[in-house]
Amino acid sequence: MKKKISIFAALLAPVLLLTGCGDKEFLKDIKASDYVTLGNYMGIEASANQPSVPDGQVEYFIQQQYQTPNMLTREEAGRAVQEGDIVNIDFVGYLDGEPFEGGTGQGYNLTIGSGQFIAGFEEGLIGVEIGEKVSLDLTFPDPYKGNSELSGAPVVFDVTVNGILPELTDEFVQSLGVGGCQTRQELEDTIYDIYYQSAVASYENEIEMIMSNTIMAGCTFKKEPPAGLVERYQNSIEVTQSRQASNNGMTLAQYMQATTGLDEAGYRAEFEKAATEMAQRYIMYQAIADMEGLVPTEEEVQQEIDAMVEIYGYASEEELLKEESRENISEDLMRKNVVAFLMENGNIQ
Repeated sequence: MKKKISIFAALLAPVLLLTGCGDKEFLKDIKASDYVTLGNYMGIEASANQPSVPDGQVEYFIQQQYQTPNMLTREEAGRAVQEGDIVNIDFVGYLDGEPFEGGTGQGYNLTIGSGQFIAGFEEGLIGVEIGEKVSLDLTFPDPYKGNSELSGAPVVFDVTVNGILPELTDEFVQSLGVGGCQTRQELEDTIYDIYYQSAVASYENEIEMIMSNTIMAGCTFKKEPPAGLVERYQNSIEVTQSRQASNNGMTLAQYMQATTGLDEAGYRAEFEKAATEMAQRYIMYQAIADMEGLVPTEEEVQQEIDAMVEIYGYASEEELLKEESRENISEDLMRKNVVAFLMENGNIQ
């Protein structure tokens, strides 16, 4: 049940909404105050973990995306494994002749001398040629915190060295052609910024949901949102979930069964419930925008469209508007304006 609740809560996260086909399908078609009486929306308290990039995340990404696909062959390296190398290995650990749990890995990147593995493992790879397979007779430390059952146990690791990762030099970075980066530092900074902006977006989304949930709880909804509005939001949810299903090689029905345990009737009912709540949330946003003068002007909407064309690489405004209507963009910009206002006038930590 907890999995089901968390998944459908995510459906209410801010999204650009796809065009629908019903009456009063856009916020511009209604007067928000006819549907909701606002409670307090000033000074709302909300807190979340500050955005950050985990230690090692940038290095791991660069290794996996750029260095591993370009790892050196025996001919390219022209030497055996040395201290300080990052080697790509396959390994299987045996205890009493049988593979033990947690002792197997494929395509694992290991820095020789880092001390990630038990004593003797990394040292045993020094001098090994790329493509060579070696057996290492080792003993786990006693005690061994990772698995007490292995404490002091004699084991054998069969290890194959697949390759040595190229050094992350400026010359190597230039050969990648990533975002115009010319130096190692520029590449690391670029990847860091991507992760940090993602963390900021997650932080802001969490703060937004806390604030909007608090405000929603204080609102009085006078009547149900228009059916056309709910239909449009429900269509957006279904398209989003269908894309997730496709990315996982499943149909929508298969994906929803796997992630929520619901049959078609069940998940469509949840889609409708989530779409109704989303409609109420946007009506609430619209009511605040009307009260505080936060409805975007046509000039502001055009500026947003121009920015989206540039950021997402559309050939023209017309290409963008084939996929996203001006009304959708205007509504999402309104939401952004309201959220910025709420954060500026809230107690945010």
